Amino acid sequence: MKWILRILFLPILVVNLAVALMLIGCAYSALLPPATLPLLSLAGLAFPFTLAGNILFIIAWLLVRRRHAWLSIIACLICLPQIRAFVPINMDHQKAPEETIKLLSYNILSTNLTPATANSENPLITYLEGCDADIICLQEFPFASLNSSAKAKKLLADYPYRSYNVSKDSELAANYLCCLSKYPILSVKKLDIGSTSNGCTKYCILHDTDTIVVYNCHLESNHLDSENKSTYEQLLTNPKKENIKVDETKALVKKLRDASAKRAEQADIIAADMRQETTPYIIVCGDFNDSPISYTRRVLTRELDDAFVVSGNGPGISYNRNKMYYRIDHILHSRGFDSYACKVDHTMKVSDHYPISCYLEKYR
Repeated sequence: MKWILRILFLPILVVNLAVALMLIGCAYSALLPPATLPLLSLAGLAFPFTLAGNILFIIAWLLVRRRHAWLSIIACLICLPQIRAFVPINMDHQKAPEETIKLLSYNILSTNLTPATANSENPLITYLEGCDADIICLQEFPFASLNSSAKAKKLLADYPYRSYNVSKDSELAANYLCCLSKYPILSVKKLDIGSTSNGCTKYCILHDTDTIVVYNCHLESNHLDSENKSTYEQLLTNPKKENIKVDETKALVKKLRDASAKRAEQADIIAADMRQETTPYIIVCGDFNDSPISYTRRVLTRELDDAFVVSGNGPGISYNRNKMYYRIDHILHSRGFDSYACKVDHTMKVSDHYPISCYLEKYR
C-alpha cells in the first residue's frame, strides 16, 4: 500500500517541485537586467500566481501528508523578502506622530478638473481638498482644465507652491507632472529619461531648515491598446490552447518586454541622479508602471525604503483596470525618514489608478 501511495504521490511531487522552482525564479527575476534578458525579467509578473500555487500545495499537503509540505514551505522561506515586498503585513507604524509630512501620489488619467455644471462637485478636486496632504504629486495632469475651474483655483489656493512639467513632447498637454506643495519649492529640474510620453521631475522643497528632494515619476508606459488588453484578459481568464492567438500574444509580450527594458534604463538614470544628492531626505514617488517584483523597483530601493512595505498592509493593488492587479504606484524614501500609515485608497475611482499616500517623519 505504501508503494502504491508513493507512486501516486510522485507526479504530484514533481509538479510541486516545478511550482516551487518557478516561485524562486519569479522572485529573483528582478536581478536580471531587462536590456539583456528582457523576457526572463518579465517573470516577476507571474510571482503572485506561483505564490498562490505554493500556498495551495502547502495547505493540501498539510491535510494529506504533512512531510511533503516542506517543499513549498522552503521555497516560500527563500522568497520571504519578495513576499513581504508584494504583500506586507505591519501591525505597527499605523498611527503617525504629530510632526509628519503627508505625501500623496496619484496618476489621475487626465481627469478633467472642471465640473460638469457650475453647481456640481468635481470628485477629484473634492478628494484632493479632503486628503489634507502637505505635498501632492500628480501624474497625467490636465493642465489645460486648471484655469477654467473655480473649484480648481480654490484647491490651488491651499497649495501656494506649485510646479507643472510636461513630458518631453510639449504637445502632450494631458501628460503633465504636477507638484502641489504647502512648503516652498526651491528648484525644479526635469530629468531627461529618454521618453517622449513619460517623464520624471525633481523638486527641491524647503521644510523647516531642511531640503527635501522629491522625484515625481511617470516611467515608461506599456503602451497597450485595446487588443493587447483583451489578449491579456483572455490569457488570464481562459488560457485554453484553442483560445490563445499566437500573433496577438507575441505582440503583447513584445510591448511588455520593450517597456520593461526602457523603465530599467530610466530607473538607472534616476538612481544616478539621486546618488549626487547630499540631503538625507529623498522621496521617489509616482507611477512606475512596474510591480514590486521588478528591476525598476529593485534599483530604486537599493538606498531607499518602500513606504508601503514599511507601513502598509496587503497587496496594495494600485491599478484597477483590465485585470492587471498589481501595485505599480510607489512611494520610496531615504533612511532619513520613517514612514507611517501608507495606504492605497481603493475608494477613489475616477482614474485607472488608485492614489497612494503615507506620512513621513524626519529623523533628527
